[in-house]
Amino acid sequence: MLKIAIPILPSVFDASLAITLDVLGAANRLRQASGKPPAFEPVMVGFGRRRVQSGAGLTLGPLQPPSAAEGARWVVVPGANVPTPDEVDAWLASAEARRAIRWLRAQAAAGATITASCVGSFLLAEAGLLDGQEATTTWWLAPHFRARYPGVTLDMQRMVVPGLRCWTAGAALAQADLMLALVAHTTSPDLAHACARHLLLDGRTSQSRYAIAAHLAHQSPLLRKAERWLRARLAEPLTVQALADALHTTPRTLARRFATELAMTPLAYIHQLRVERAVHLLETTKAPIDDIAQQVGYADRSMLRRLLARSRGTTPAGVRREGLKPAAQAPRPALRRAARPA
Repeated sequence: MLKIAIPILPSVFDASLAITLDVLGAANRLRQASGKPPAFEPVMVGFGRRRVQSGAGLTLGPLQPPSAAEGARWVVVPGANVPTPDEVDAWLASAEARRAIRWLRAQAAAGATITASCVGSFLLAEAGLLDGQEATTTWWLAPHFRARYPGVTLDMQRMVVPGLRCWTAGAALAQADLMLALVAHTTSPDLAHACARHLLLDGRTSQSRYAIAAHLAHQSPLLRKAERWLRARLAEPLTVQALADALHTTPRTLARRFATELAMTPLAYIHQLRVERAVHLLETTKAPIDDIAQQVGYADRSMLRRLLARSRGTTPAGVRREGLKPAAQAPRPALRRAARPA
């Protein structure tokens, strides 16, 4: 069996840990049902206390000492329930996190593939394992990640970003995508598909569609003002110069702040706000698509169609169909290749 080491730190995200164990357990059961031996041996290890409290307040343990993971070829770091930059920084500074960081370096040096989702990717970056690499993290902490780890190329378009020695995934429930990719890579895509069907997991390939523009901007007073000003005028012609004038700054300064804090241009942010509003109107009203396009500042549906295709891989009519589709008619889940861009 393939030993999978799962480091458990205080405030571990309950769902992320559960998904890890459930996908590995489902893979083992499905193999056994077909007459094959189980493929995975998960080992939960701790870094001080034998029992820790999860993010939801549950007591987890007893945990194994790190030595129990000797020989593990894969390490899976679940997400953590530390949703703000200050909480992330405090979590990374804790004694257990520092011990885990040293242990992760040792595991990587021994040849293990290190994986993480959500805030767990901060742990990998803190260990220096992502320097010069592509990675992803939870979308609302992307600005903080970029500021803290400028040597890492952050890709917020893919749900799972595989690398030579480290794999990362997006927000906490992207742990499902990460685990399915792990199963596909270490056993077979067919087994990963079977796990997805067994657990009713969907086939998401991008987390950008879940990123709420206002949430991304909330950490900066200047960008909060920009967001409020723009939202009040989405149906109007908008220019970067007009936005800069309203904020008493220059277009150059504005572009620099957007690039640093959101990794996008002011114009791209305007389009994101408009698309977000359009999706809401498509899902909650029966207004004609051309009317909705005009309500968000586009002369007709053609520009809205192009932006939806680029950012969400769908059309205005597709958004409306999905919004009206009963849960019972949802498409069957399918695994997408981890390395395929959104």
